[in-house]
Amino acid sequence: MTTRKLGFSALLKAIYKRLMDTPLSCNDETLLFYNHVPENTAYPYHVIGKLMGVPSAEFTTRDTAGEDNAFQIDSWVDRTSGLGDKACADMQNAIIQRLTASALSITGYNSIHFYLDYSNIMLDPDHPELFLRHGLLRFRQGMSPI
Repeated sequence: MTTRKLGFSALLKAIYKRLMDTPLSCNDETLLFYNHVPENTAYPYHVIGKLMGVPSAEFTTRDTAGEDNAFQIDSWVDRTSGLGDKACADMQNAIIQRLTASALSITGYNSIHFYLDYSNIMLDPDHPELFLRHGLLRFRQGMSPI
């Protein structure tokens, strides 16, 4: 019988530790990360969330159940950081470089694989007057309990 344990909490802690232990900056701006954005937060900011997970037959052993998790980082960048996609793309690149520099240390888990799964930048249609860019990064993390 395998032990099933949901690793979202441990994964979020590892992500926040990697991104926030040493402040991450880009184009002279310190990047701010949230799971729940405080009211009236100024742009730019980045939201970590939209966790998704499925059991992974590939990483499951006789004793433990592996999982394949995904999480998303949404970047919200307005024209105060520069017009066009460049400011958002630069910030996304800084996030990618920081997260993929080495394997995440996830308490209680072995890190099997970690990679960028998808990225996108679009003009937010809900606020055209702000020229607000919405960047999306989706990462995948394979992990199994220790």
